[in-house]
Amino acid sequence: MLRIDENILEKNAVAIKVDGVLDQDAILILKNVCDRYLNEKKDVFLNLEGLVHISREGRNFIRDIQPSVSIANLPKFM
Repeated sequence: MLRIDENILEKNAVAIKVDGVLDQDAILILKNVCDRYLNEKKDVFLNLEGLVHISREGRNFIRDIQPSVSIANLPKFM
């Protein structure tokens, strides 16, 4: 299960806090949220502090999206 909290920081920036498990099913949800803001040319700050597990596909997704977003609190198990 994945929980995503979106917080508009300013006109062109959003913070996205992610809690739970980032697995194959949850990747599509997080990708859609990130893509929505990236398509609007907003700066995206992704806070991964609340993740308790990341699948192989989830790790690959985070690596792929890193050039486009700022990532904070990357779990040690990543």
